[in-house]
Amino acid sequence: MAGEEITIDNLRQLLSIQTDLREQAETRWRKAQRVLVSLLETFAPEEVDQRLKNGRPLDHLPVDELEQLVRQQVGNRLHHVQRLLNDSQAAQRVQNLRDQLEKLITQNEELQKENKQLQDRINRLEAEKIDLLDQLTALRAVSQEQRQSKAEQISDISTHGESDPPEPAWMASWRQAETFERDVGILKMIAETGLARRPVIEAQAAEQLGIKKAGGSIQALMTRLEDLHLIERFRPWTADGAGTGGRFPDLVRLTDQGRLAYWLLTARQPQTNEYELLLERHVSPEHTLLNLQAADVLREAGYQVNLTPPEITLPDGGLFRPDLAIVDDQGATHFVEVERDVDKNLEQRQAKWRNFYQASGGRMFVICDNRSCMRNIRNEINYCLGNRSLVVSLTNLADLQAGKRARGDSIWLEARKRG
Repeated sequence: MAGEEITIDNLRQLLSIQTDLREQAETRWRKAQRVLVSLLETFAPEEVDQRLKNGRPLDHLPVDELEQLVRQQVGNRLHHVQRLLNDSQAAQRVQNLRDQLEKLITQNEELQKENKQLQDRINRLEAEKIDLLDQLTALRAVSQEQRQSKAEQISDISTHGESDPPEPAWMASWRQAETFERDVGILKMIAETGLARRPVIEAQAAEQLGIKKAGGSIQALMTRLEDLHLIERFRPWTADGAGTGGRFPDLVRLTDQGRLAYWLLTARQPQTNEYELLLERHVSPEHTLLNLQAADVLREAGYQVNLTPPEITLPDGGLFRPDLAIVDDQGATHFVEVERDVDKNLEQRQAKWRNFYQASGGRMFVICDNRSCMRNIRNEINYCLGNRSLVVSLTNLADLQAGKRARGDSIWLEARKRG
């Protein structure tokens, strides 16, 4: 029956590969969806606002329908701007928009091409799986007499496989290393917290190991985990400089081998990586990072923080999706918007602040990446909400990281009450 065991093992491996490929395909489709939604937000903000008010957000539409909507909206925009080409400044803006459009369309086509390749591979694996199932059925058709003659041998092999599965050679070798216990402690910390930012991981590793400050020994430990192919470092940023000042940090996540190592050590699955958990909500890597940094500041200030609050249905039927939700020391829940210092569509911004005002009952908290962004957000809110009664609390991470605080050591550098 050794052939049957090999076939079953092959079948399990094939099913695992097929599942991974299907997840990759779904990820590619989600990326294509985000590209198309981003394109619509650029070229058709009115359509975006109207759909939000009607409770039909774009990210719930299939990719094919989004692509058709993009072509329709972009066609309308290009037809309109064609009449403005006599104005050289308008012509330059049109060219910039066309360049953005071509870039996004190219990205979408590449994602669709990659997805098709993944789907073709999944189909081939499906055919191989069916073939293996047929082989397995044939093996199981072996006569009862042959089965009985090998029953004791099969039972021994099965018992050994279930109670004490053989470890991969790399795992056995790692166990013999002098640094194994230290390595395991940090691997478990990464797996059980889902932390992704390398500086934060190194600081927590130093605390866990009783080291005053993360330095060369912690960096060497992280490098060793990389060399063992248990973690990998990545940088999804489009630029080096962060809006909060300094450079964007390296990010870290478990590799497939790292997840397997954690399972072999604990018989548990690791927590979802914090960056990957939030990226689906915030689309931009930079905005995802800013939400993680804002959550750190809020926790240090004593708030309970929900990184993935549910969307809020507004009285007019629209939807509001808060970046963060916090609970203060009185048990009250508030929503927090996290903003970057980048150019954005004014009409779309006004719709956002009106929705935030409705959802929060006029108690608005905003965390910006720097002082310039905070000033712009203050002006946007004042312009959009006019003389409505509200309380707005603003702050920015650049000043907070430099040690600045408001009266009473508050993290909210500006607190304005009106009406």
